[in-house]
Amino acid sequence: MKTSRLQNIMRVLLGVMMTFAGIGHLTFQRTEFLAQVPRWLPSNPAFMDFVVLSSGIVEIVFGLSMIFLMKHKTKVGIALAIFYVLIFPGNISQYTNGIDGFGLDTDQKRLIRLFFQPVLILWALWSTGALKAFFKKKRDKVAASFYDLSAKTLSGDTISMNEFKGKTILVVNTASKCGLTPQYEGLEKLYKTYKDMGLVVLGFPCNQFANQEAGSSEEIQEFCQVNYGVSFPMFSKIDVNGADAHPIFQYLKANLGGLLNDNIKWNFTKFVVDKNGKPVRRFSPTTKPESIEGFIKNML
Repeated sequence: MKTSRLQNIMRVLLGVMMTFAGIGHLTFQRTEFLAQVPRWLPSNPAFMDFVVLSSGIVEIVFGLSMIFLMKHKTKVGIALAIFYVLIFPGNISQYTNGIDGFGLDTDQKRLIRLFFQPVLILWALWSTGALKAFFKKKRDKVAASFYDLSAKTLSGDTISMNEFKGKTILVVNTASKCGLTPQYEGLEKLYKTYKDMGLVVLGFPCNQFANQEAGSSEEIQEFCQVNYGVSFPMFSKIDVNGADAHPIFQYLKANLGGLLNDNIKWNFTKFVVDKNGKPVRRFSPTTKPESIEGFIKNML
């Protein structure tokens, strides 16, 4: 599960906190953590010491895993959330038995501390992408392959992406009344220059950004041809973000995340799919088509 830059920062921060807390279990905060050992467990000092030391080791392992096991961060997040649930009875015991520790010397402070545990659980799940995985709807599931997808053209015909197998594909969400609309000219130039070498440009009109593509399919087609002589395939108007995002853009965003989050930020975001159907590069809306010509040429 892809995570944003903010999520990654918060994941590392939680990992550092966990590592620090684990070290505290073993050293300078050992006595404080004894206050959180549930009183229904055996009160033998040696056993209580064992509980604190072992939980400290576990917290250090979780902390370092949150920081370094990026490839398995979702699993680590779920495991850490379960750990927080398992140690929650210790916080409840501290409250119900009125035990001082960590400056929690009143019932009110101990009660407030109880509400911090759910925050930690959500923090672990959200920062690792596990929360998103839990609530991901079936319709949001992306296809196994780009070639499994299809889309309707401006004329209403359905075209399978499998028709472009073996070609380098440049997918762009477009708009007719945007400050970036002149990029149509650069896209058409790229297409004409390299189409015989295996490049295809696919345009997907979208009206999600400041209503800059409000026209009908016929109006869009006429605008593109009259003003920019567009000859590359253009498809029917779609959504690129949200619950109704087209499967093609769900797939591309899932494989090529953006800055802070995976959503398309504006018109003329560009995705390059290689000859094997693998998304390989995402370019920002302001990156002009002529600026990516060298990259496209190397992909052919």
